[in-house]
Amino acid sequence: MLSSNLTVNDKKAVIKLEGTADTVSSEVVYTDFEKALDAGCSEFEFDLSAVEYVCSATLRAFIRAQKACNSKKYDMYLSGASEGVKDVFEIVGFSSIIRFV
Repeated sequence: MLSSNLTVNDKKAVIKLEGTADTVSSEVVYTDFEKALDAGCSEFEFDLSAVEYVCSATLRAFIRAQKACNSKKYDMYLSGASEGVKDVFEIVGFSSIIRFV
């Protein structure tokens, strides 16, 4: 199960995710992104340092958020991802779309 903690500081949102991002819990990614967007944020950091696994539904949520940021010229990136999580993005070709720091 995936849990999240959203912190908004001025125009920056940090969404710290924890656990296993499976199909059932993947929507939490986009839900928190929308909350931060509604709060007026223009920079979005998804902290994946405590994420063990991401499924295809979670990947789609990140891509959806990235597309929304691109359309508004907002900044979005993923931080703290393990090599295993990064590998999933690389295998499906999303590492060229999503920025890791």
